[in-house]
Amino acid sequence: MTNLSKVSRMITFKRFVYLIHICLLLFLLKRLFTYLLLFLFSFQTFEIAFIVLNFKINQDFFAEICENKDTPEMKCNGKCHLKKQIKKQEEEKSKKEKINIEKEIQTYILISGRLLPQPKTQFVATFLLYKYNRKPRNCISDIFHPPRV
Repeated sequence: MTNLSKVSRMITFKRFVYLIHICLLLFLLKRLFTYLLLFLFSFQTFEIAFIVLNFKINQDFFAEICENKDTPEMKCNGKCHLKKQIKKQEEEKSKKEKINIEKEIQTYILISGRLLPQPKTQFVATFLLYKYNRKPRNCISDIFHPPRV
C-alpha cells in the first residue's frame, strides 16, 4: 500500500510539474505575442523613419542608382530616390486614411439608420387602385394638383 501511495504521489507531482511548465510556456508566449504586436505597431508608426534609416545604411547603393548622376553639382547622392520613397509612402497612407474615413461614414450611416425610427408603411391592396372594370383610378390627379391663386 505504501508503494502505491508513493507512486500516486509521484504521478500527481509530475502532473503538477507539467502544469507549471505549461503555465510558464503560456506566460512566455503571451509576452512574446505582446512584444511582437508592439513591434508591428511601432513599425507602422515609424515607417518613414525606417525608410530614412535604410537610406542612411545603404547610401552608397542609392548613390549608384541615382537619376542625377550626370549632374554632380546637385550633390544628390541618391536623395531623389529617398524623396520618391517618402512621397510614395505618404500617398499610400493618405489613401488608407480616405478609405478609413469612408468606412467610418458608411458605418455611421448604417448605425444611425438603425437607431432612427423607420417610417411606418401601409400596405395598399392593388384592387383598391382599380375600379370594378379593372381600369386604374385617377389617384394621381387627386393628390397632385397645381396651387390655386
